[in-house]
Amino acid sequence: MKKEFVMSLLVGIVGLSQSGKTTIFEALTSSGVSSDLKSASKKPNMATIPIYDARLDDLALHFKSKKITPATLEFVDLPGLRKGATADETKSLLSQVKEADLFVHIVRCFENETAPHPEGSIDPQRDIKTLDFELMIADLSTVEKRIERVSKLAKSGDEKAKAVLKLMQQLKAFLEEEKPLRLYKFKEEELKLISDVEFLSTKPVVYVANLNEGESQISEDLFKIVEEHSKAEESYAMKIYGKVEAELAELPLEERKEFLSSYGLKESGLERVVKVAFDKLDLMTFLTAGEKETRAWTIRKGTKAPQAAGKIHSDIERGFIRVEVYTYDDWVKCGRDEKKVKEKGLLRVEGKDYIIKEGDICLFRFNV
Repeated sequence: MKKEFVMSLLVGIVGLSQSGKTTIFEALTSSGVSSDLKSASKKPNMATIPIYDARLDDLALHFKSKKITPATLEFVDLPGLRKGATADETKSLLSQVKEADLFVHIVRCFENETAPHPEGSIDPQRDIKTLDFELMIADLSTVEKRIERVSKLAKSGDEKAKAVLKLMQQLKAFLEEEKPLRLYKFKEEELKLISDVEFLSTKPVVYVANLNEGESQISEDLFKIVEEHSKAEESYAMKIYGKVEAELAELPLEERKEFLSSYGLKESGLERVVKVAFDKLDLMTFLTAGEKETRAWTIRKGTKAPQAAGKIHSDIERGFIRVEVYTYDDWVKCGRDEKKVKEKGLLRVEGKDYIIKEGDICLFRFNV
């Protein structure tokens, strides 16, 4: 049975130099980036990984599918930002993650004499603010350029230009107070005005405290600092033991569950990052299954049937008639028997206003 991967969600892994960021990138992606590349490259490391979904294997076995296509997660690991870098160097690095949907911010919460912290001490709050400051400086530059661009047009009486100028001036003041734009409460009409602008500090952030597994109390104290910061901005913080994840990545799949249990863990760092990323971005998965292919499709929560169909092909959205749908859970409860699903009235025929749910198995009917 053939498995294929398609690009879906882009996660930018960011952090300061010596935060253990690339070690975690390697562990999450099992990419094995060389040490030469880690130390010398100013280019991001990239890896696309499949999002494991046991439902796909189950469905493919029943439908005798020739191909399985899971949803995917693409990671881009930005070279660590360092103190003393020039503004142009920092700007060049940050430009490489502008297209990321979400940032995973690796925060150093461990001691290591062989790789000392560039600042000489471990201080998660300071490090978070340092990286945020770089994001805000980049955004401030973007705002100032946009102000310069629309000012003349606004003076001529153009209403949209005046609205953009007003918003940009507000964002400039906000950034100058050293507040990232993800804390700015955008109105719906304001978001429309900046739909063509790529800001960095607006992106959702998941804070990952990189801990030493052998320093329980110290680790907990440092993690609490990261967690309190994330709560203050309504974000999310999680723990990852970088060395543990690196060891896990080298093990065969069948040995990983037992290895995690030995550390009191139920899921790998990757599994937890995927769950949090989906939650922060309001994403969900629907399924299609058949002899040709069984596949997972990633969409935003609240997506209606025609737009979900458009993920498969624009012609299906354009000629949408209806969707025949039942849930994976109902299918399992009916003994993985479609006839029983129909007999129990669990297969529904829905129209263009139906909102697709997590785990829906869909067959779209269309005519073009």
